[in-house]
Amino acid sequence: MSFMSLFTKGKEVEAVLFSPLEGKITYQGKPVTGAKIKLKVAWKDQDGETEFYQTDNQGNFNIPKKTMTYTENPLVQLVIKQRLTVFFENQEFYIWRLSKMEEAIFTELGGRPINLICELTNDERTVRGNGSLGGTRCTWDALDEAVNLNERN
Repeated sequence: MSFMSLFTKGKEVEAVLFSPLEGKITYQGKPVTGAKIKLKVAWKDQDGETEFYQTDNQGNFNIPKKTMTYTENPLVQLVIKQRLTVFFENQEFYIWRLSKMEEAIFTELGGRPINLICELTNDERTVRGNGSLGGTRCTWDALDEAVNLNERN
């Protein structure tokens, strides 16, 4: 890489700040209905952006994919911080604290998540891999669509 190439404008890249997530929130195994969910995503500053969602009458929730476009820079590493907090019965439960360093979809989850359940009484467990690190109270099966497509062919 030449000295001048370090200072030229990089290409525009779409990054997935938060992959789409749907699942169920439970407390002692029972669905949590009407709980407020706070999503905070930060990538360019500490404040980040905050959005709110709510569980339905069966404890289900759905958070859409969140993206942004940025200009690649060989001197800067993309770091995206994700936080999910659930407010239930006057308590605050952190259920998701992850950092991801890859712009692709589902890299923080090891593939498309299925059977995602967030039990508020669970201890936080460590999640690593695919350029991500953090903790969660949620469990899921990861469906690696690329692997499944290869197995069918």
